[in-house]
Amino acid sequence: MTIEDIINNYHYEKLSSKHDLSNFSCGVEDLDEFLKEDAPEQQEKNLSVTYLAIYKNKILGYVSILADKVECKKINKKSAIYSHYPAVKIGRLAVDEKYHNYGIGSAILISISKMIKEISNDVGISFITIDAYCIARKFYSKNSFKQMKIENSKKLKRTSKRNLTTSIPMYKEIKKIKI
Repeated sequence: MTIEDIINNYHYEKLSSKHDLSNFSCGVEDLDEFLKEDAPEQQEKNLSVTYLAIYKNKILGYVSILADKVECKKINKKSAIYSHYPAVKIGRLAVDEKYHNYGIGSAILISISKMIKEISNDVGISFITIDAYCIARKFYSKNSFKQMKIENSKKLKRTSKRNLTTSIPMYKEIKKIKI
């Protein structure tokens, strides 16, 4: 089993009670707790849907998606016709610690972005959004996400140094995703 084999052959399964989540750990307690405690409940209430990235019955990671909207003033959309545009939010994305630093996170992000782009052919979606933890901001920037305007960026910077799970709103235009 090589990393290339994993990246080329994993698949997604919608989270269900049949999945054993007990061994999943991404190293960030909040993300682990979300998958094990909050994701099933949110899915049941139609607040978000969580997909597990699976290779040979092993959970590599997960991604949770939900509906969102983007305020044009936060993304410098100068030719905006509307004050808000439709979006899909990546609520959570995590990779099991055993698979860190192999490109699995980027592979999941790219494939989910392509799935959202395909959906945008049938439903109006202009952007993908994410509230990236400060510790993950570089990862999302590397994957072509841009930071939204932040009203008090100095305060955010101070807060993020004390709390690595402080989030920064980011976005990516659907038009720029290549399938």
